[in-house]
Amino acid sequence: MAKGCLFYFLGVFLLFYGFIYLLSSGFGPEYDKAEIKQMIGGVLICNSVYNADHHSWQYDVNYKYKAPNDSIYEIGDGSYHGREWNKDEQLIKIKNWVLLKTGLWHRSDKLIIRDLNTGISRIYEFSPENIENEPLWISSNTSSLLNYCCPESYISKINNEKVYVLYKFRIDENRTEKYNQRKLIYQFDIKQGELKLVKISKFSATE
Repeated sequence: MAKGCLFYFLGVFLLFYGFIYLLSSGFGPEYDKAEIKQMIGGVLICNSVYNADHHSWQYDVNYKYKAPNDSIYEIGDGSYHGREWNKDEQLIKIKNWVLLKTGLWHRSDKLIIRDLNTGISRIYEFSPENIENEPLWISSNTSSLLNYCCPESYISKINNEKVYVLYKFRIDENRTEKYNQRKLIYQFDIKQGELKLVKISKFSATE
């Protein structure tokens, strides 16, 4: 009887230990490093930490830029929550500024703007809350349900000193499939390194 109890408790202990091991190995943290060749020259050095729980997962990424002359510049941080990190970020150079699109929170992006000469850095978070607090958005009288699941606000492109953001938002309290979309255009001020929302228009899937 005592021998049987010993085997029983040993089995329970091994099962418990195995469960704890699976939890710790499955949910992180896991560390990774990627070096992404940049179209402007040099490489973007990305150090990431992956964490997960029962509900979601996230990648927290720190970015440094190694220029063609081997100088290294701190760029900033991004986070990808509940979506994959594709390791495809590209710096966009405008005069003495570099712009980097990265992830923010669930279903949203942010933009890091940095002057490599002076070290001046600006961060723009394109969360639904920030978008709907913009004076131009408020004056547009657009009807939306800000606190209803699940809005999305992603940077679609950066071109000709303009940043294009697609914003998808809920418009019906009961029908979860009812959304509207807007295209927001931000103008980049080269002198100040700042963004200003200059246009809001309806978005078509054919665009």
